Amino acid sequence: MSLENLFPTITSIGGSFLAGIMLGYFVKKIIKILMFVVGGIAGLLLYLQEQGIISINIEKVQSSSAFVITSFTSSFDSITHLSDANLGIPLAGGLSAGLAIGLIKG
Repeated sequence: MSLENLFPTITSIGGSFLAGIMLGYFVKKIIKILMFVVGGIAGLLLYLQEQGIISINIEKVQSSSAFVITSFTSSFDSITHLSDANLGIPLAGGLSAGLAIGLIKG
């Protein structure tokens, strides 16, 4: 193999690896922020219910959360459907390896 044939593959692997690391770091930070906010809201609601200021209807909370989770999973399935895109092994491999490292180390 000549260097001219090898160079696009190497840049594809390296570029997608760096993009995967950045994406993994970003996703991990966003998840931490969302968990902090949701935990704060849940704690506030539980405190207000304990004080008798509000009352929480658990059945409505369960049905609403089930609807949100169903909507999220269906939208995630439509986003990840890659029938039209041809990523190739080096790009997908580098991206997935970088994403895993970004999620672990970020």
